[in-house]
Amino acid sequence: MNKKTVWRIAGFAVLLPAALLFPLVGNNFIIRFGTDMLMFAIMASAWNIIGGYTGYASFGNVVFFGIGAYITAVVMEKAGLPFWAAYMAAGGGAALFAVLIGLPVLRLKGHYFAIATLGVAEAMKALVQNLKITEGNAGIYLPMLDMPIRTQYYFFFYIMLATLIVTLLATHFLLRSRLGYALIAIREDEDAAESIGINTTVAKTIAFALSGLFTGLAGSVHAYQQAFIKPDSVFTVHITVKMLVMAVFGGMGTLFGPLLGACSIEVISEFLSNYFLVAHTLFFGAIVILAIVFTPRGMIDLFSQRRLSIAYFLQNIREHRI
Repeated sequence: MNKKTVWRIAGFAVLLPAALLFPLVGNNFIIRFGTDMLMFAIMASAWNIIGGYTGYASFGNVVFFGIGAYITAVVMEKAGLPFWAAYMAAGGGAALFAVLIGLPVLRLKGHYFAIATLGVAEAMKALVQNLKITEGNAGIYLPMLDMPIRTQYYFFFYIMLATLIVTLLATHFLLRSRLGYALIAIREDEDAAESIGINTTVAKTIAFALSGLFTGLAGSVHAYQQAFIKPDSVFTVHITVKMLVMAVFGGMGTLFGPLLGACSIEVISEFLSNYFLVAHTLFFGAIVILAIVFTPRGMIDLFSQRRLSIAYFLQNIREHRI
C-alpha cells in the first residue's frame, strides 16, 4: 500500500464520521448549507474526472445537472414513480447523454472543446424551454416529501452525502485501474498515449460518462429537495463555473482537492455575503485570484506539502511563470 493510498484512507476515516454527525449538531439552516456544500463537492469531483484527470476542461457540465433534475421531475410528476427510480434514471440518463455528445465533441481539444460543451448546455436549455413535457419556462413541480420538516433536512443531507461517498470511491478505484492510468496519459500527451495503444476515444468517453453520471445524481437530489425547477435555475452556466473554480481552487487531479475546494468556497462565500453584503463578490473574486496565483496546484498541495511559508509561494510563482 503506497503513501498516497494511506492518506486517502486516513482522509475517509476522519471525514466520514464528522460528516455523519454534522446534521445532529446544527439547525435547519446549517444542515441545508451542508447539503449544498455536498452537492457542489459532488459536481466538482465529477468535473475533476474529465477536467482534472483527463485534461478536457468542460464548460458545459451543467447540462448533466439539468438533465438529472428534469429526468427526476418528469419521472416523479408525469410517470408517478418513486424518487429512487427517478434517481437511478437521472444518473443513467445523464451518463447516456454524455456518451452521445462525447463521441463527437471529444474529438475537439482545448478551447474548441470548452466552447462546444458550453454550446451543448445552452442548446439543451433552449430545448427544455420549448418542450411540453417539461412545461417550458413555467417550470415543473415535484411531489413533496411526506416527512416532518426536520426529517426532510436529514434525508436530503444523507442522500447527498452517500452520493458524494460513491463519487469519491469510484474516483479512487478509477485511478487505480488501467483506465485511470490511460486518462492521465491522455492528459499528459494524447498523441503519445495513442502511440502506445491506448484507445483514447473510449477512455475519454467513459470519463465523460462518469462525470455526467455523478453530476446527474446531484441534480436529481437537488430537484427533489427544491420541489420545483425551471430551466434558468438548473441550466445556468454559473453552476459550471462554480464547480470548475472549486476543483481548481482545491486542486485539480487530486481525490480530495475538489472536496476541499467546495467546502472552502462555500464557507468563504457565505461569510462574505453575510459581513460584506455590498462588496462580497469583489472580495470573493480577489480571494480566489490570490489563491490561484500563490497556490496554482490548489489548496490540497499547500496542506500536503505542509509548507506555509513565503518561500513556498515564491517558488510556485517562479515555476508557473506568473
